[in-house]
Amino acid sequence: MALGAPFSDNQLFANIDRRRRGDQYTARARGLLDLTDISVTTIQASILLATVCFCDSQTETEALYYSIAIRLALILDLPNRKCDDQLGRQVNLRIWWSLYMIDIWSSMGLNLPRQLDFVERYPLPASEEVFLSLRPGVETPANVVSPGLCSEMAILARKWARIHHFNKTAVNSFIDCQSVSVTVDSLARELQAWSDSLPSYLQETPDNLERYCSLGLGNAFAALHLGYHYYNEVLFYQFLARRPNQEHFDSFSWYRSQCEEHALAFCNLLYRCRSTNQVQFQCLYVMVGHMLVVTSTVYIHMLVSSDNEVKIKLARQRLGQNFQILTEMQTYWVSLDIFLSRLQVFHNACIRSIDESFRMDQWMLSFLLEHGTMVMERPLDGDSPDTLRDWFLQTF
Repeated sequence: MALGAPFSDNQLFANIDRRRRGDQYTARARGLLDLTDISVTTIQASILLATVCFCDSQTETEALYYSIAIRLALILDLPNRKCDDQLGRQVNLRIWWSLYMIDIWSSMGLNLPRQLDFVERYPLPASEEVFLSLRPGVETPANVVSPGLCSEMAILARKWARIHHFNKTAVNSFIDCQSVSVTVDSLARELQAWSDSLPSYLQETPDNLERYCSLGLGNAFAALHLGYHYYNEVLFYQFLARRPNQEHFDSFSWYRSQCEEHALAFCNLLYRCRSTNQVQFQCLYVMVGHMLVVTSTVYIHMLVSSDNEVKIKLARQRLGQNFQILTEMQTYWVSLDIFLSRLQVFHNACIRSIDESFRMDQWMLSFLLEHGTMVMERPLDGDSPDTLRDWFLQTF
């Protein structure tokens, strides 16, 4: 209820800021949480409370709740835990793999060490259609594995962790251009191979989006493909600033174009989701805000570095549309205050130097990945705009 309350127009909340409408439910949930109850229910409650904290920008408390959930899952050995029926088994697997993905994102967000690894012998969850068809106490075949949204998200998250590791290595130690190209090519092939291998019902098409919306899973379907495009953006991001020698000119130019193409594809999908009439399928969950901020910086690069008038016009139009989405999300979630301030900090850095702003260094690594922390403002000459909207209007 705490997560849904900001979207409610019930008169009960008439005089309460949307972002504070869930507070009473959060307090009640915290009071009911019993950490001595070593159970799946306690894991689920900890995950939900951590998510509430993430939305409210309480990042340290978020990390604590997620850590509790992960430790409980390890204590219970969720992937191997005996269950009375297939439904219980699948619930445990979905929780385990959700925690695996959460651990990657949450650890990145606060620059903390991860707690879980991808274990090949642990089965992935069954498809959503199979899962939704299961009933308590009803015997079903043991082998119900088929590719679904949750299982493909877990596979893709493993590749995301490798991209994160590569970027950290590139920043913290010297890697020559040849080694960079070899690693980027390998990771790019992995991502493309994953996309190519998706079964037809999971591929990014308008029909599939509509189908998953009808199942109540439109946001989950969009999250899978938004993640794919975002991971590609971050993989190729450093080449927006790199100035290659003649030997690597063609490959680096291709990397840069790939970053731009996936930024375009990310927004194409997001705008398509937002064109639906149902709020629950419009991708208003918090992490979209962080990814959209990073994607918007790719459009800033297009705006200031391109001599193509069509591309410049498109970049300017999409920056405006993205800012509108971000400010709408800000009315629901406190975390968007930080995300929008990060976008402003990034633009301020661009004022000093476009090339330096996009250089993959420790500051950029923090900007791209550590969504749970503030990015330090760089001192600028002149007055700063009073508000984010003033800043946007003055800038774009």
